[in-house]
Amino acid sequence: MVALQVLSNGLGMMMVGLYFVFLLPDSSLQELGPRRVNYAVFGIWIALMLVLAVPVNTVFLRKAVAWVPERREPTAAERKVLFSLPAAETMSALVSWLIGAVMFGWINEEVAHTAVGIVMAGIVTCAMLYLLLEGYFRPLFALALRSAPVPRDRRDVFPRLMFAWMLGSAVPMLAIGLTASIHPEDIAADRLGWITIVSALAGGIVMALAARSVLRPIRRIRDGLRAVEIGDFDVNLPVDDLGELGRLTEGVNHLAAGLKEREQLRDTFEKQVGEAGLADLVLEGEEPTRVGELREVTVLFVDLTGYTGYAQRMPPEEVVDMLNQFFGVVVAVVNREGGWINKFEGDAALCIFGAPRDQPDHALRGLRAASSIPIELDRLGGTLSARIGLSTGEVLAGFIGSQERHEYTVIGDVVNVAARLCDVAREQTSGVLADASTIDAVQAADGWKRAGRVEIKGRTGKTFAYTLDGSKDTGNRRTLLRWIPLRT
Repeated sequence: MVALQVLSNGLGMMMVGLYFVFLLPDSSLQELGPRRVNYAVFGIWIALMLVLAVPVNTVFLRKAVAWVPERREPTAAERKVLFSLPAAETMSALVSWLIGAVMFGWINEEVAHTAVGIVMAGIVTCAMLYLLLEGYFRPLFALALRSAPVPRDRRDVFPRLMFAWMLGSAVPMLAIGLTASIHPEDIAADRLGWITIVSALAGGIVMALAARSVLRPIRRIRDGLRAVEIGDFDVNLPVDDLGELGRLTEGVNHLAAGLKEREQLRDTFEKQVGEAGLADLVLEGEEPTRVGELREVTVLFVDLTGYTGYAQRMPPEEVVDMLNQFFGVVVAVVNREGGWINKFEGDAALCIFGAPRDQPDHALRGLRAASSIPIELDRLGGTLSARIGLSTGEVLAGFIGSQERHEYTVIGDVVNVAARLCDVAREQTSGVLADASTIDAVQAADGWKRAGRVEIKGRTGKTFAYTLDGSKDTGNRRTLLRWIPLRT
């Protein structure tokens, strides 16, 4: 702060010198000749103001930022003092300049332009000081705004730009007008060139400072939005502006947090429903329908063998651990084949191939999954085994339920057939049965053999079914899957 005070006030003294050299006629300078001691007095006055102002400003500053070294959140009063610090520091400097202008104008009463020059230099000095201090305190603003909203009544962009216009254009032009009114007879044409140059340089410097103070947070916001655009939602921009730009930065942070929460919800929901496409469908607000759509799918129903007796003998913790191992295998195999686990039912799972996404080779995927599940379970040490039933046919796929609660599922006779085949599969050595419609849907099904006609509870007549050929023969595992290579 001391360095900024010295810098800005030094520039102000330079403005006074330029005012006397370029904006005043030679006759006025000659009148000032006997009183050049005023320059020394003016320097002493500025030094005295700095000596008096630094201790006061230091006390004021420590009161405003006492919470920072203590590593705590600021109180409302401390936050208010901090936010007013740049303006308070600037006002104290402006008061010093105005007192100096009145004092030296009274001492040099016959040359009123002395006071005019000091006032103009003071305005420019204090404007530059405010812009510098505002940038200097931005990190502290960011700390204070982490636990508090941006002030809603603060307006910074428009006043800042108007402030820059006043300093870059209005003050220089006012200086020209006042100089001409003081000594209209001595204004020479050749002085207008110097006036133009000084005005252009002063206006450019002040305007550049104002533009930089606005562009810096805008660039940060742009970078944050670019990160969000490429999928990086861990964006947390520091809110170090008290006006519109601060609220805009705060809005970007809220946007990133909302998108991150939505992605987390999507990820959690995908794990719940087991299908990314379905998660997108629900999160995008797809309305549940009682009509649905007809689809040809392959349904795989898998049930854990011996679960009832195991659950009676073992404690709940071990039962849950066993179920997790079983469903871990089922989920891995079905996901690898691009299927969708519609629901878990105790120790069973209903798996769908061909919905909600179109899969022309859904039967092939279902057969591969049915072949792989017994092998993967056997690799766990032979402690788990399952019954599997497959059926292919037309179903009605869509949302079932009410507006308050609904789920996406498939309804049709093919689901019932797969579940009944799973029950009957216990009579097979392989523990797997697929109806003829599933086998007929693929061009070749090596590794499967006819199991004959099986009776399906609730249906008239018997259903022609196929089973795995030698699925319990460890030496023939490679033969079981040779009919088609595994693919995702």
